[in-house]
Amino acid sequence: MDKRSLLYKASFCLLLISLSLINNACSEDDPPVTPPPEIETPFTVRVLFASGGLSNLAYNDTIFRRILEQQQKDSFLLECITPHDNSEAERFLRQWQADDNGGHYLTILAASEYEELARKQMSPAAASNSLIFDTRAAGLAIPSFHFTGYGVSFLVGITAYAQTGDEKAAYIGAQQNEAFIEECYDGFRDGYLYAGGKEVVANYLSTTKDGFDMPREAYKMANELYKRYPFIYIMAGNSNQGVYEYLRDYPDYKYTAGVDTDQSAYSTQIIGSTIKDAGSCVNQYITRWLKGEKLPMKEQFTLESGFMSFKIAGPYKQKLEKVISESMQIAIDKEKEYEKTKP
Repeated sequence: MDKRSLLYKASFCLLLISLSLINNACSEDDPPVTPPPEIETPFTVRVLFASGGLSNLAYNDTIFRRILEQQQKDSFLLECITPHDNSEAERFLRQWQADDNGGHYLTILAASEYEELARKQMSPAAASNSLIFDTRAAGLAIPSFHFTGYGVSFLVGITAYAQTGDEKAAYIGAQQNEAFIEECYDGFRDGYLYAGGKEVVANYLSTTKDGFDMPREAYKMANELYKRYPFIYIMAGNSNQGVYEYLRDYPDYKYTAGVDTDQSAYSTQIIGSTIKDAGSCVNQYITRWLKGEKLPMKEQFTLESGFMSFKIAGPYKQKLEKVISESMQIAIDKEKEYEKTKP
């Protein structure tokens, strides 16, 4: 082998040794390669409100506002839908259920009208991340809660008689034979009679759920009833607006009560409003869910719970607040007796 070949081989060996040393040095100095962090799926609360259930400054808007307050505190994502009808509600619910990572989504059906939808589409597997209210319905596979109407309506009856002193009063219900509507009539009637009245006459806008959105018909009914009765207690959702409008047009010596939220701004003749603090109830469920706690399958919120109340309007406080404080325990006890009669 000539000298030139030996020189080439020696140079090649030196090159390999140099590269090996450089590689080892780089390996020791470079930080270890780590995989990118996993992106955590955020917790999301999804609320399906009743059709047309927002933007009327009433019950659902109050719930929505309270959920927003909870969102600021706990930093979850929030999706809210107000479908046009039940078929659109069903479509949204199917889309939500098709998502992966179901444990990161809480689905809330915020209306009793979704009872059948819950029965049809929600299995026991959804119990850990679903909720429906306000419903007494039995046989649901997901958690639910409802408010009772008897106790707070009993208070309305007592204060109505204290305000008018008349032997008779009238009641307007949205839908005849609907459980909550009849419960509120029973409470109002019993409270009015307990206070000294003689008769409460029941009237209904419809035999179907249409009665919850018939303000024109409620206005006409008020026009007839106020000729004979100085106080009308109406439990009819958006139809209540018809009675409030009538009282703005003809306010003299006629009265009513607001329902679900403080309605006193709608008329000076609203002596007070029944309050359902549904937003606080919903937020309790959201908090439990975020903590990974099991949601109770069925809860009931009565007058005694503090989530139902009757708030006297400003102009009537001096006359009626004492009546409320003196009658509260009576109303609570009467509601307990009444609830024992329920199936």
